[in-house]
Amino acid sequence: MTLDDVISWLETVIDCPNWYIGQIGKSDKSIGLYNTTGAQPRIAIGGLEATGYVIKSISILVHWGRNPDVAERKAQEVYDAFFGVSGVEIGGKRVSMFKMVTPQPVNVGTDSEGVFEYVIETHIYHER
Repeated sequence: MTLDDVISWLETVIDCPNWYIGQIGKSDKSIGLYNTTGAQPRIAIGGLEATGYVIKSISILVHWGRNPDVAERKAQEVYDAFFGVSGVEIGGKRVSMFKMVTPQPVNVGTDSEGVFEYVIETHIYHER
């Protein structure tokens, strides 16, 4: 599973004019996805062949306008796309769960242009 696979899935549930991987563009309304650390790799007893799932840790930056209420609502919409969801398919892999790192999107303030930003982190448990 790649970040591009996650974006392809998110595009089906979240309306956003600009998607980015590993960066954020100059647009006032965009969402960027990043690989991150946090989830420990796990191998089942019996080795890799017996391991049924792996974990992909991602960070999502919601970069959304100059209105704090609108930005917070968009960030919550993105958070809700993951929270409590299971059984979806991303990049040809069945997701068993999204483990949210925080209880809500984290406000990280504004960028140098005054655009509000929120960070959402999740660990995606998916079939190998």
